[in-house]
Amino acid sequence: MNGFAFQKHCRFEYGGVEHQVQRINADKASIVAERTNDGQICCLNIDDLLRAFSEGSLEFLDAVSNTGQSTLFQRPISELNDSTQRELDRRLAYVTAIREAAPYSITPEAVIPIRDAVAQKIGDDDRPSFISLYRWVGSVALHGDFRALIPRYDRRGPRHSRQDDRILELFDEAVQKAFAISPRATVKMVRDIFIALVNQENSLRPKGQKYKIPCRATCYRLFSCLDAYEQTVLREGKRIATRKFKLAGVGAETSRILERVEIDHTPLDLFLIDENTRLPLGRPTLTIILDHYSRMLLGYHLGFNAPSTAAVLAALRHAILPKKKRKSKIGLEITGDWPCHGIPEALVVDNGLEFHSQALEHLAFNLGMRIQYCPKKEPQFKGCVERYLKTINYTFSHLVPGTSFAKFYERGDYDPQEHAVLTLTEFRELFEKWVIDVYAQAVHGTLGTTPLEKWNSSAKAYMPRLPKSPQQLISEVGIPCKRHLRHDGIRLHGLYYSSEDLAPILRKFGPGIELTVSYDPSDLGSIRVFDPASNEVVHTAYAKNFDYASGLMLEQHRLIRQELVRQGRSAEDPIALAQEQQALREKIAELAVSKKHSKRRLAARLRGAQKQGESIKPRRARSVIEKPSPKTSPSLKKSVIEAENRPRIGTFKMRNPGVM
Repeated sequence: MNGFAFQKHCRFEYGGVEHQVQRINADKASIVAERTNDGQICCLNIDDLLRAFSEGSLEFLDAVSNTGQSTLFQRPISELNDSTQRELDRRLAYVTAIREAAPYSITPEAVIPIRDAVAQKIGDDDRPSFISLYRWVGSVALHGDFRALIPRYDRRGPRHSRQDDRILELFDEAVQKAFAISPRATVKMVRDIFIALVNQENSLRPKGQKYKIPCRATCYRLFSCLDAYEQTVLREGKRIATRKFKLAGVGAETSRILERVEIDHTPLDLFLIDENTRLPLGRPTLTIILDHYSRMLLGYHLGFNAPSTAAVLAALRHAILPKKKRKSKIGLEITGDWPCHGIPEALVVDNGLEFHSQALEHLAFNLGMRIQYCPKKEPQFKGCVERYLKTINYTFSHLVPGTSFAKFYERGDYDPQEHAVLTLTEFRELFEKWVIDVYAQAVHGTLGTTPLEKWNSSAKAYMPRLPKSPQQLISEVGIPCKRHLRHDGIRLHGLYYSSEDLAPILRKFGPGIELTVSYDPSDLGSIRVFDPASNEVVHTAYAKNFDYASGLMLEQHRLIRQELVRQGRSAEDPIALAQEQQALREKIAELAVSKKHSKRRLAARLRGAQKQGESIKPRRARSVIEKPSPKTSPSLKKSVIEAENRPRIGTFKMRNPGVM
């Protein structure tokens, strides 16, 4: 575009209607224009038109129709190659000279002398003809732009394929068949199938109408004409191709902290070692909860178990409660603050089974938290936490001794198990140091400020919500289920629970009444029992074999019961349970020093290494709803002690220890 002016035949769009200037009035302050849609003549003030042009409601139009695609070269002139640039300069020299001379009419007599003078000046031995000069000058006048002089060598050649449409259909069919056989199909494999299809087609056609089989180079050229998206669909599938070639949108927008938090898991690219044996345990699984608005880490859970409901609930508990500074065991003090806490408004999760549990739905309802599920196999819907997990691995885990790197072939001769030096406790301290004093203090590229400053500025206007008490949150973090109350109490996972508060329920409703209970899989010592006659009263029942069940993990308990069943012994006998519990402790100690990595990892899981470092001791309630822990009877204590001292009937064995 070389510019426009209000002159005769000038076209512009004003008020959504196309106008064409017919003449300029003598006062030079107004014009007479014709509306091209209905032919009406109107007089317009130039000052009003200029004001409309400044406001954006008036736009000049090319001298030619602008209904179709522009025929002018739109890319920057600097992208022209050398030969095209020289030809443009040559044409521009001739056209500029002719326009400056401004002959009355473009005739050979007027133009040829100008052409000869320009050719001698620029040293052009191949002088253009009069017809070429006439076409160049007319093209510039028609478009009102010197870009009309750019040679369009890119338009040479046919715009359609030279192959028959049927040949192209057969080639597409050959491509689909080849990649249906193997996603790693080659063009050679495609060509073999293509030749067979062409021969089959020729067998049905008359002698004079048979197709010629395209050569090898033609097949490669036809395959290269496929879009990169289509080739990726063939090789990797439509879902991956759509994700790879999809433009990222703006994404979710938030206006304050805790309005939207995202949660996800990842196995860390790092090997940890046992605190006692100093042997490698394996790669822990990290569950994090991230605030979308500030990009601050709300809470996390670290363990050797696979992603589970227990890990999600533990991470949520850590995220909601205020954080306390831990006393460093390795001399690494954290200087900054970790002010992140509060109940989220919306928890964004994927479609993992651990996020569809009743325990999470129950906790979300009680805390007034909304669970938002992302579409299946669409991780970009919670891209912030996905990117944060990648940042943890690439900017933290990969710089720590014992890293396994993101891809195994990046290790080279580096052995991560041999170089592993950090225990779970030491890693937690390093990780929190990085979260608080490094990541939170660095300027975030998207936020334009530090995550900590973003959190603090929003926290001044929005006060995070907290549960009634930490004990209430702990009691809410449980897995609900249905059980029956009988004379001997409530049976759950082979353990019996009872309390004095359950006696009125038994007398009122009789044995066999179905109750709703909630338990913590990391501690089977007690359960919560919901009163069937009230929607407000909750009782606490304790395991009859409390010394055995207190602090016992559900996974440990299941292994003990499996071993008793294998030996043909009662899985509910307190003496047998105590015996196998001691056997399990010895087995865990044996697994911890095993040469097999899978057994050491199993030992870490069974030892409870996955429990969060911050634990809150439940405060005894003063009401009659919660009762203190019942003391184990002296006879039971004596029987347990005798059971631990007497020789065991069998030895503890585990089934498939590497996959549990």
